Amino acid sequence: MNLRTAATKRIEFLADLGGIAFSLSGATAAAVFGKALLAVVLGALALGFFLRISGRRVASDPSALRTPRWILAVSGLLSLVEVGVLVEATNLPVRFTQNGFELFHWALVLLAFIVAFFIQVRVLISVVMQRRGSHVL
Repeated sequence: MNLRTAATKRIEFLADLGGIAFSLSGATAAAVFGKALLAVVLGALALGFFLRISGRRVASDPSALRTPRWILAVSGLLSLVEVGVLVEATNLPVRFTQNGFELFHWALVLLAFIVAFFIQVRVLISVVMQRRGSHVL
């Protein structure tokens, strides 16, 4: 009977130790994943600023300068989805009822949306112009 209780206590101790290690590794993975997503957002901001500052070549054809409206709609929709996924993945408190809610979180969401929108517009325009045979970027 003594051997059985000692073995049971050891198994319980190992299970508790495994649970603690598993929970700590989950918190570490969540922190690393959140920091990686933050790095992606900051990288997108840097890329947006780089694309904005970079020189532009003007096309000789004035019709090539007009942006099709569907590109703006697709870019807006994709930006909404991406920013929504990013907010949920990083667990950024953007609802009034969430703990840790701050109003500047909405400024971060808006900034991420604007950067994603303009980057996607530029990428879609370049893809459309390459298919047409002219390069705007």
